[in-house]
Amino acid sequence: MKTITRVASLMFFATVLGCDKTTAEAPGGKRLTLFKPANQAMRQGETNDIAVMIRRENFDGDVRVVFENLPRGVTVIAVRPIAAGKDREVYTLHAAPDAGLVGNHMASILVEGPDGLKASEFFGVSIRARKIAEK
Repeated sequence: MKTITRVASLMFFATVLGCDKTTAEAPGGKRLTLFKPANQAMRQGETNDIAVMIRRENFDGDVRVVFENLPRGVTVIAVRPIAAGKDREVYTLHAAPDAGLVGNHMASILVEGPDGLKASEFFGVSIRARKIAEK
């Protein structure tokens, strides 16, 4: 089991370290890094999970997460902070049945920690027409 955990941890950090990221710094050596989330592609009426990954340095508290500039008709179900001790949270995007059709719409995620630490990253959201049921 330890081997599986180590391999999973190495894969996670290899993936994260090779990605775009934004780091904010505050007095006392506090740092908050947000890694660029994956672009999202979905159809009208569907849901899609998006992982938000962070790294904290020299603080342990919750990190607030805000989704901004989502396409018309796209919402986030149950936005919650990334809890102390966690470096990742998965959120669910929902495209309403009448969500606007867009290709690579630039939305953003903002994370906020203590002492004014704020970092944001853009990600693309594409919404296609819903599938028509076959007879």
